[in-house]
Amino acid sequence: MKRLQSMISFFEKITAGILFVTAIYIPVFYGWDLVIYADILWQILLLSAVCTLGSILMPLEGEKEISRYAMLMRTILYYAYINVAVLGLGFLFGWFSFQNGQQVLGMELAIAFVFLVVDLVSYWTQYQEAKRMNEKLKERE
Repeated sequence: MKRLQSMISFFEKITAGILFVTAIYIPVFYGWDLVIYADILWQILLLSAVCTLGSILMPLEGEKEISRYAMLMRTILYYAYINVAVLGLGFLFGWFSFQNGQQVLGMELAIAFVFLVVDLVSYWTQYQEAKRMNEKLKERE
């Protein structure tokens, strides 16, 4: 159950991040006058779900402790997975062309931005939860 809650939380954050980046990416590379169809919303939801599946690589709070090296390797693997998913699906959806280096760079910057923001928000949320739990423990003493 904890894994499912974690994945739902990741899905929400990833979807919000993709929507934010899309709102910047489209006008920068295609202009403000581009006509966008509703299928892009389903594409964003599918991409968010695929990216969320990769979060299985990341340990849950309360699971067996892993070393810093193991955590770093899992994070690198997850980031690589995200890159393959976003670039692969983005290309299939026609969001960019590999022949346009600026668009590929834009996609890489978008991936890094969303990954970093989701990671920071997740860390902050976990920190706040731990802080709240510690306060409750102090109240019981």
